[in-house]
Amino acid sequence: MNIRPYTAADHDTCMEAMRSNTPAYFAEDELVMFDRWLEAQEIGRLEHPVSEKEVYFILEEDGRVWGCGGYLLVKDTDEIFLAWGMIHSSKHKKGWGKALLNFRIQHISENHPDRKIALSTTQDIVPFFEKYGFEITQVKPRYYSSTLDRVEMEKRT
Repeated sequence: MNIRPYTAADHDTCMEAMRSNTPAYFAEDELVMFDRWLEAQEIGRLEHPVSEKEVYFILEEDGRVWGCGGYLLVKDTDEIFLAWGMIHSSKHKKGWGKALLNFRIQHISENHPDRKIALSTTQDIVPFFEKYGFEITQVKPRYYSSTLDRVEMEKRT
């Protein structure tokens, strides 16, 4: 397993990973938003107006991309927001999500040690993040779809 920076050549396999997790973990309309995020990373454009900087990585095994995830530094705050983290659904429960999360946390601690780490996820993924020190700060019921709540979390220091 290898984790490296995202490139345009990874676009299609990252979209595949997203589709494999939709609608179980992502809403259908997020596919378009994720596609725009990837395109922005490819040309060095910030996708989110709140972003000061955006960073994205892929996880590969034997030269095949199976996961992706990154983060953005939120302008004028001490906050970093984890962004678009996922592992292809056929590869869940192999420890790759843990590896990708730990890689991002380590990258943040080495490059932005004074920033707190936050994220939003769906209710079924909360236990995964709780295992790594994240706590719920807010829940927005049916935010993403009729079955997917938005759960905001922050890493304990």
